[in-house]
Amino acid sequence: RGSHPDFRTEWWYITGQATAGGPDQRTFGFQITFFRWRVDETQRMTSKFAARQLIFAHAAITDVQDKKLWHDQRIAREGFAIASASEQDMTIKLRDWSLKAEGGTYTAELPATDFALKLQFVETQSVLLQGNKGLSRKGPDEKQASYYYSQPQLATRGSLQLQGQTVQVAGKAWLDHEWSEELLHPS
Repeated sequence: RGSHPDFRTEWWYITGQATAGGPDQRTFGFQITFFRWRVDETQRMTSKFAARQLIFAHAAITDVQDKKLWHDQRIAREGFAIASASEQDMTIKLRDWSLKAEGGTYTAELPATDFALKLQFVETQSVLLQGNKGLSRKGPDEKQASYYYSQPQLATRGSLQLQGQTVQVAGKAWLDHEWSEELLHPS
């Protein structure tokens, strides 16, 4: 679950659908992605200000009935308690956005500019290894592959905040975690 900083690229991606109960049941789609990128040119720099790892994130909510989309994104270099991706567990932080795992439960808190997500995801089935036992080929060369697993059918609960109004939601989500050293084949 933790970060793999020796690999160039890594991401944690949660996408799902949730419904707000009550008299006007509303359906929402949501997406949360945290990325980690190793900056090769800075790896030997000794300054604490060197951008050795970049953390960036994107989040979105779609209001299906009203056909509206809200989205936001962030980026920062790792360090200074601003951005981090733990190697021990899934604890990713980018300013006031976070994604954490404890046991079989994941928690995401993302107060964005025009919306907010505060969601909890509970495992309901086993992890799925993508590709060949978790190694997913991306090109004709063997080294063009990523380590890749999915956590499907996560039971989702929590709140969404849109235009100053908070709604309680419940639904399902899917988590992907993928990391790789190689970029795609040039062709």
